[in-house]
Amino acid sequence: MLGDRHIHIDRDDQLSAWAGKALQSAKNGDIEIDFAGERAVKIGIENGRVGVDLLRPDFFKVSEDETGLFDKLKTATEFGRKLSENGVTLSFLRNGKEVVRLGKDASPTFSKAITRSDDVQLTNLKEFAKLKGDLKTD
Repeated sequence: MLGDRHIHIDRDDQLSAWAGKALQSAKNGDIEIDFAGERAVKIGIENGRVGVDLLRPDFFKVSEDETGLFDKLKTATEFGRKLSENGVTLSFLRNGKEVVRLGKDASPTFSKAITRSDDVQLTNLKEFAKLKGDLKTD
């Protein structure tokens, strides 16, 4: 649901509840997705930990929207809480380097001051900035 300029995830939101439970039920495996003959993303799952490695982040460019950084962090915080409730950790990587960790195994330090949550951890600010640039349309 869209509210307060961010996608708001209610405690009773069925889609996020389903996503959390689906990720919880996945035990082990890897998925690689190719685009235009190149590996674009690799998803690895191991016992409640899901890693999404954007090998070609430029393939995932998104246009700017009206939501600001803090609105996006609020959405991430709400989704991270759902993941924690289901015992799941979701990590986003840029070319093999972890950038953001959401859910159960997040242990924020600096990012907790911003999100006021134990469920979102910015693990590599330098790579986060690079990823943000990679995903931006020109």
